[in-house]
Amino acid sequence: MKLVTIILSVVLSVMLVATALAAQDDQDNYFTGTLVENAPDHLKVSRVLQGKAQDRVFKVNAQTKIEGGRLRLRERVTVRFIASEEGDTAILVIVRPAAKNKK
Repeated sequence: MKLVTIILSVVLSVMLVATALAAQDDQDNYFTGTLVENAPDHLKVSRVLQGKAQDRVFKVNAQTKIEGGRLRLRERVTVRFIASEEGDTAILVIVRPAAKNKK
């Protein structure tokens, strides 16, 4: 009886962890690319993967946080966003510093 209780506890724990991780993956999405448009209400980020260009537009609101510097066109950024039916809303924008030339 004790063995059955332990096995049941382990199975339930694994199921809870898997459910929590799946829910977290649904909420947090990331997109990295180059900032091509910066407006007060949205950002447009572009990237090229395997020869295909992909553009994404993210809504910006008062809760959007910006880290790593100022948003400038042609800067590399990583956007953490929440997807919804109304569109993607940026919750965090991380500005990536340009690579410095080593001499």
